Amino acid sequence: MKKIMMIMAGLLLMLTGCRQESDNVMSYAFNDAMAFQKADTSFVGEFEVFWNGMNTNYALWDYELENGLDWDNVYQKYYPKFAELDEKDTVTDEELGNLLNEIVKPLHDGHVVIKLMNHSTGNYVTASPSHLRVGDEREEEYTATKNFLPSLKYYQDKGKILEMRSASTNVIGQLIGIWVAYIKEQITGLKLKTDRTQDEEERLNAFQSAYNDLYQIVKTDNLDAYNPFAIRYEWLHIPYLEPIDLNLYEHPVDITYALLEGNIAYLSFNHFRLSAYLDADICKEFFGQPTGLTKVAVESVQNTWNSWFSAIQELKKAGNLGGVIIDVRSNGGGMLNDYQYVLGALLPSGGHHMADARFKRGLGRFDYSPIMPQTMPTMEAEHETVTEPIVVLCNCNSVSMAEMTSMGAKVLENGTLIGTRTWGGFSALSSNENYSNNYAGYVGIQNVTPVFCYIPQEVTFSILDGKIVEGHGVEPDIEVSMDFDAWNKGNGSDSQLDRALQFIRTGN
Repeated sequence: MKKIMMIMAGLLLMLTGCRQESDNVMSYAFNDAMAFQKADTSFVGEFEVFWNGMNTNYALWDYELENGLDWDNVYQKYYPKFAELDEKDTVTDEELGNLLNEIVKPLHDGHVVIKLMNHSTGNYVTASPSHLRVGDEREEEYTATKNFLPSLKYYQDKGKILEMRSASTNVIGQLIGIWVAYIKEQITGLKLKTDRTQDEEERLNAFQSAYNDLYQIVKTDNLDAYNPFAIRYEWLHIPYLEPIDLNLYEHPVDITYALLEGNIAYLSFNHFRLSAYLDADICKEFFGQPTGLTKVAVESVQNTWNSWFSAIQELKKAGNLGGVIIDVRSNGGGMLNDYQYVLGALLPSGGHHMADARFKRGLGRFDYSPIMPQTMPTMEAEHETVTEPIVVLCNCNSVSMAEMTSMGAKVLENGTLIGTRTWGGFSALSSNENYSNNYAGYVGIQNVTPVFCYIPQEVTFSILDGKIVEGHGVEPDIEVSMDFDAWNKGNGSDSQLDRALQFIRTGN
């Protein structure tokens, strides 16, 4: 009898293991035919993958429930609407996009992005709850800061900067003007010659082709075409035209250091990608042994950061450091490892406990880890600890690592956050390589599977009040709005930077 029961149990396992769908254990982490088969041709199939994938992977369901979102009710409400799409001959991208936006808009996670294939058009529609939320709640600032880049030109013109250095990895952008001017000059000179040799005729045709090709590269932003372009026209000896490592464009950085009056060391950068340039191992992974223009770009970033760090160290040792300003306004975030090169470069070695975190740790909707300290890396090499005022500047387009840095400033005794409330997207991201460990990661493969969900693995809690900051952002210690009217006209100072300077110099 016991043997019969074991055989029956084995058969049961085989039968259940062959189910085409499973709401509980199906993994959508990879391009698995069983997981995505129905979604390949059906909007209902897409909805089920999206709903089940979020149900399994999302790390914020208890918080969403507290805020009135019941994921089971979402299924009951929207399943019929996706079924209606399957009955239609044609579904527009706008129609599918509006329906998807309606579902995701209440979600609070600041990183989540959902992409569904429109079977009617072959296009993907994209929904981001955080863009919808911030765009609605703070439309004016959201629009004004989206393309905002901090600039010190006003302070340069007024003679308020003691020294300054900046760098950009946008090598092509910096050299286009030189290339265009040189090519035009060569074309003009060759055209003026009425007795061109065959070689000169070939050069004229080549320069004209080079101009047209360069124009297309710039117009279409087709950076993959740049290196073949540089190799093709190498024989023309156009100044500085040579192949570069396109990682410079996949991981771009614009960085500025300035020493302002009162020995206040200022640093701004547009992405947390400094580790790709400052960490020897990561730099080698990205660029190998950089040469030519790539080497120039990498070293320019290194030299700019070193100027900022060295100035702080020297002034601190001499007792002349006035304070430090770290500007992460309109910074979209990036590498966690960068913390040690920014705020962590001013703090003691051993890490900085700046928040707490809870991780997704199971297939169940509410399978979460305990809340644990979130410690960010600080510089391990010997360095001076800054006890002078540290100000971080932020705005509503300060996201992810920019918010971690903003939170880090708030919990420091000598740290102050100035500006406007940040974006509200703290959660760390996880690749699917560790899916079985975290039970969190992406759903599908972007632009390959009919459904793709970009889902973080954890939730951040403030150590100041224990609250979840996801979907809300970090409140500044001193709230200051940017005077964009004066700024955009080019005749006004930076009102937020001015307030930071005032605070450091006066203490209030």
